[in-house]
Amino acid sequence: MNPNHAYATARQLIDPDANYTVHTRTDNGWAQPTDPNHRELPGLDVLLAARRVLRARPAGHVQSTGPNTLDIRTGDGQLWLRFTTASSSAGQAPGDPAPGDCFG
Repeated sequence: MNPNHAYATARQLIDPDANYTVHTRTDNGWAQPTDPNHRELPGLDVLLAARRVLRARPAGHVQSTGPNTLDIRTGDGQLWLRFTTASSSAGQAPGDPAPGDCFG
């Protein structure tokens, strides 16, 4: 897929005014960063992360796995991030990736 088209699609999924809870993929599943200052990002930062991953070589992927969940992974598969809208993830642990639309 064309990186510009993939980015345009990712822009439709990310609300730049929302706050997103951050999760990283580990050997044991999804986990939040240990530093409390790294557990939440504004939507604009999530959009920039998606843009960088999609423009990297090899190109990464942005995938919507649910109405309030967005997965971003690098093209080499070394970094997987999951963003959930902060209001939808309060007190809720994210599940494993489900089939969804993949962009990139």
